[in-house]
Amino acid sequence: MRYYYGDLMQQREVKRLSEALRRDIDGHREGKLYALINNAGCARSWYATTEEGYEQQFALNHLAGFLLAHYMLPCLKKGRGLIVMTGSGSHRHMKVRWDDIMFEKRYHPLLAYKQSKLCNLLFAVALNKRFSNDGIRAYVVDPGLVKTDIGFKDTGRLVRFVWSMRRRRGAMPQVPAKTYAFLLDAEPPEGGLYYRQ
Repeated sequence: MRYYYGDLMQQREVKRLSEALRRDIDGHREGKLYALINNAGCARSWYATTEEGYEQQFALNHLAGFLLAHYMLPCLKKGRGLIVMTGSGSHRHMKVRWDDIMFEKRYHPLLAYKQSKLCNLLFAVALNKRFSNDGIRAYVVDPGLVKTDIGFKDTGRLVRFVWSMRRRRGAMPQVPAKTYAFLLDAEPPEGGLYYRQ
């Protein structure tokens, strides 16, 4: 087992990480990648951008997985691989703000989070349309409310307080991990795209 580190909020780091992964996969796995799980995510209370100028939630929650899948596509094709994005039921009733996708005009942190999760779902649909003939399958897993620290990192006092109350009702991370394991170990039903915990 090998471990790799990268600040996935920064596109240059995503590229550096994918290059290291591809070198290793090409050298030890015949260039085949069987699964890519995009599970990095964040929530913010205020508008902040990456060094490249992308709104941070969009950068980490969506663009990082999008770029990693793009860079790893040759290995995923060879391995007839699986791509899994972590979604959220919060995407419902949300539309992509194509005219202000980075929320520069009027920032609303919850809407920015929801949009990033909607983009993950749209990306999975597009991957399945474009690459199913190459044996690549894409899914979104909605883990539901999980006891993580996402609401405590780089958020304001109110968000931290609300998160401390909400997460009490959440599942332990091992529970949604079973859904990811199901997708990796079994042949999911034909036509399945979205799995909710």
